[in-house]
Amino acid sequence: MELNHLSFNPRKRSAYETFDLAVLLVKQHFVALVAMYLIMAVPVFLMIGLLFNWGISAFVIWWLKPLFERPLLDYMSKAVFNQPLSISHSLRSVKQLKMTDMVAHLTIYRLSPNRAFLAPVEQLERLSGERKTKRKQVLFASTKPKQTLWMLFCVHFEYILLMGISALTIALIPQSFSAEEAMYQIFESPEWLEIAFNLIYIISISLVAPLFVSGGFLAYLHRRVELEGWDIELAFKNIRTRLAGLLSAVGLFMLTMFTLQPSTSYAEQIDKQAIKEQVTALYNEPNVIETETTWVPNLEPTESSSHSDWSWLIDLFTAIGNGFGVLVWLLVGLLLVWLVYYLIKKRGFFANLSLPERTKVTEESVIPTLFAEIKSKDLPADLIAAAKQCFEQGEHRLALAYLLHHTLSWAQQHHQVRLHRSMTERECKRAIDAKVPNQGQAIFARLFSAWVAVAWGHKTPDINFVELTAQITAMTANTQEQAHEA
Repeated sequence: MELNHLSFNPRKRSAYETFDLAVLLVKQHFVALVAMYLIMAVPVFLMIGLLFNWGISAFVIWWLKPLFERPLLDYMSKAVFNQPLSISHSLRSVKQLKMTDMVAHLTIYRLSPNRAFLAPVEQLERLSGERKTKRKQVLFASTKPKQTLWMLFCVHFEYILLMGISALTIALIPQSFSAEEAMYQIFESPEWLEIAFNLIYIISISLVAPLFVSGGFLAYLHRRVELEGWDIELAFKNIRTRLAGLLSAVGLFMLTMFTLQPSTSYAEQIDKQAIKEQVTALYNEPNVIETETTWVPNLEPTESSSHSDWSWLIDLFTAIGNGFGVLVWLLVGLLLVWLVYYLIKKRGFFANLSLPERTKVTEESVIPTLFAEIKSKDLPADLIAAAKQCFEQGEHRLALAYLLHHTLSWAQQHHQVRLHRSMTERECKRAIDAKVPNQGQAIFARLFSAWVAVAWGHKTPDINFVELTAQITAMTANTQEQAHEA
């Protein structure tokens, strides 16, 4: 996560300031959040009401609140960090929820006031087991957020809206429909009135649910600000950005001021005696100035003129400029030496110039860090078989990681593809396209596309895994057979 993309200032706030910020954020996305909740709740309400009973249907909607709140959390997490927003994508995030976590929230933790506060640990951080337990303990280490007060506020707000909308509906009944008949129908509870009342209840909870989810999520982010120092990190980043520009401007100004040397060539070419004679002749002409003028210029040097000689200052600045010029060239030379050293030692820029005996040494295959799902010592002997087994068990990320380990090692050994640990998927694909034939490039393109969708998009891979595995097996087997024949 990039803190520079936050839509609010990550500073320390009180609980009431945090909830006030939640209200401001909900106002910006209120229509989308309410629409998302109604899209989930109304079909379930109608289906259960038609099959069983409308009262049971309303109870099920209330019971499934933790499930309906998860797409709202996904939407707000993207809105807070200024990421692309999509209602359909947020609705599909329900498929990625773990069944065990949802069962726990629908049973044991159904009435917990900390439900919205702890939901990001499971949904956004994707923690489970002991790591999830320790994470929750850390979040509650020093101070507990006022989630109970926030939940009580949201519950009371729901019933206030329910009663208010119901009273407004009764008030809008035509005058021909008497109050006694309205009260009679309320107590007798005809089916249409029961449906209308339950629909009003669903509308009420859909209006309040964004506040409850956003309040818990903002309290979670505020807790992370306290624990991880987001405000300090962002402040240092801003200072670094400002200082970089300021130092560049100051350095350029200093170099400009001290490297410019004042030129005295024009002053040295002037003949003072000739100028004196020209000025004297000019003043002696009657048509130049009036004869009544009593002012006569005194061009003779006086004793004080020796004290106004600033040639020593010009010489001083010249010496300083020459000194700074030498210093600048020295720094440029040192920079060039460091650049050559960096290219040789750090990036292997001149690796092709190495001695023949060094080329005989077989280097260990380097897999980029983003594909390193497991350690090298824990890799199975048959990566293809292990990938098939993991994919059948639903571990798509691990299966693709095994395939990437296998194919990247093959590309390094048989096509001399040079990879670094810090490479991204695009950089790896670019290095492979430069060495691997066209048929292999297509296979790598499908493999990288599936990996990006699973690893970063958290989606189910839309590929024929069996066909892709067969193509990879055939590609690597053909290369090995050609090597044996040679």
